[in-house]
Parts: sequence; C-alpha cells; structure tokens
Amino acid sequence: MLLGIVQKKGDANRLDGRLTVYAFLDIDPSDLLSMKHPIASMIHNGLLVAQGNYREQNNLKDFLKSEMGLSLEDGLEDFLDKLGGLESALDPEKLRERIENIDELEDFIPTPAKIVPFTSEADVLSQEGDVYFAGAFKNVGNAILSVNSLPILYQARFREQEIRKVRNEIEQLIAQIERNSPPQERFLTPDMKVEEKIMKEFIPNMLYCRKEKKVFSAAEKQFRDFLRDYKNGNDINTVIAIIADDHELTSRHFKLLELYAKKISRITEENFSEAEKLQRDISILEQ
Repeated sequence: MLLGIVQKKGDANRLDGRLTVYAFLDIDPSDLLSMKHPIASMIHNGLLVAQGNYREQNNLKDFLKSEMGLSLEDGLEDFLDKLGGLESALDPEKLRERIENIDELEDFIPTPAKIVPFTSEADVLSQEGDVYFAGAFKNVGNAILSVNSLPILYQARFREQEIRKVRNEIEQLIAQIERNSPPQERFLTPDMKVEEKIMKEFIPNMLYCRKEKKVFSAAEKQFRDFLRDYKNGNDINTVIAIIADDHELTSRHFKLLELYAKKISRITEENFSEAEKLQRDISILEQ
C-alpha cells in the first residue's frame, strides 16, 4: 500500500492495462445534492470511479502499426513494401535501423481516465482488469485529484512493462532472421482465430523462409501441423504453392492467400455458406 492506495484486484507485477480506480466520499448526501459541480451527478452511494484502458501497445504487431506504419490487415504486399521488400525484411541490420528509436515509445502524452458512475463497490470490483481503491475523502476536489492522478502513474508503469515485452519480441524476431529459421511453436500467439494465425503468423513465417528450401520445409511443416485436422488438403497445398513458387508475388497472389485463409477459417468454424462464397471469389481470381 502506498499513500493509502490499495490494489483490490490484479497483479502488481503484471499489469493488465485496463484500470478501474475508485474513491469513497465521506460526506452527507444532502451536501452532495446541493453541489452545482457536474461531477456530483457521477457520484452514487459515495463512490467516485474512474476507468482507463491503456492497451494500445501490447505486442510487436501494435508497435509495427503505430510506430512504423506497418499493418498486416492492409495486406502482406503493403507490409513487405513498407519494410523495403522481402530482402529488407530478411536483413537484421535494416530491421534494427527501423526500430533503433524504440525508446521514443516512452514519450506518451498521458491518456486521461473517464469518470464512470457505479452504484456499489461490488460492481466496481467485478470490472475486468486491475482495480485500485484510492481511499476515503471528505472533499470532492481531493477525491477527483486522487482518481485522476493514479491513472497517469498506472499507465506509465504499464507502458514500461509493454516496452520490455516489445523489446523481447523484437529480439526474438531478429534472432530468428539471423538464424534464418522459423520461430519455435512456443512463440506463436495463443488464442488467435485460425484466419489471424494464418495471415499474421504462418504466411509471414513462410515468406521469411522462402529463399531457403531447408528452412522453408520447417515452416511448411509448422503450417501443415497446425491444420492437421483440416480435411481439404488442396487448400493447404495451394497456399504453400503460391508462396513456394519461384516467382515475384503480386497483389493477386496476396489476395488469393487472404481468401484461402478466410475460407480455411470459415470451414473450421463450420460456416460453410460463407466458405462457398469465398470459394467463388477464389475461382474468379484464379481464372
């Protein structure tokens, strides 16, 4: 406990990024009703609560998107073009140059928390993420200061935590490129949808390994192992063939990869009507 602040929920050594902080106002309800300050309408049963979500950057994907303008959602072709082409993406020194200013991530303008009405402490404690009790106050202004100042310190600590995670992810990526080998399965992101894993992990992984047949074989095996229960092997073979073929990849190839990733995902979700629509789009593009 510091300055009377108590963490009621969460792990101080592993901040969640979603914050709820509340204070208790020990004043007469009639005095509160007589206040003309707009914040008075946000106080219920003596509770003043503020919330903030500071998860803007919690992994390498978010860092690439916000700091380097790279996004796999915009298509793999744009991703590689903005990196300077596949050769640049495979060059550890060029990658290091692009991320050498990572310390600038620390220079954020604090994001203010917002005051949210709650009627009971139980409701506050049921919120997802980290929950802090800022103490009891007899002055509304001091309560407001407490619930607004804690989020600034919290997001500073959370961002420090996320910078360490980003650094570790980048070092893993650079080490992977220097070894010219695909990442180990344990580094793959858990709890992603099939489409996301294919588009954001397996396809980029195979693209990195494309020029070395032995290394590509290992990346291909990871992809096949991931879809071992998928019944339509032709879809898997086509994705691999598009990447493995010794030709320059065009926007048409990347669009096909995206459509196949969506189709495979829909079939695994048993959304067969959507899968049929995607197959029609694939057939048109393959003509």
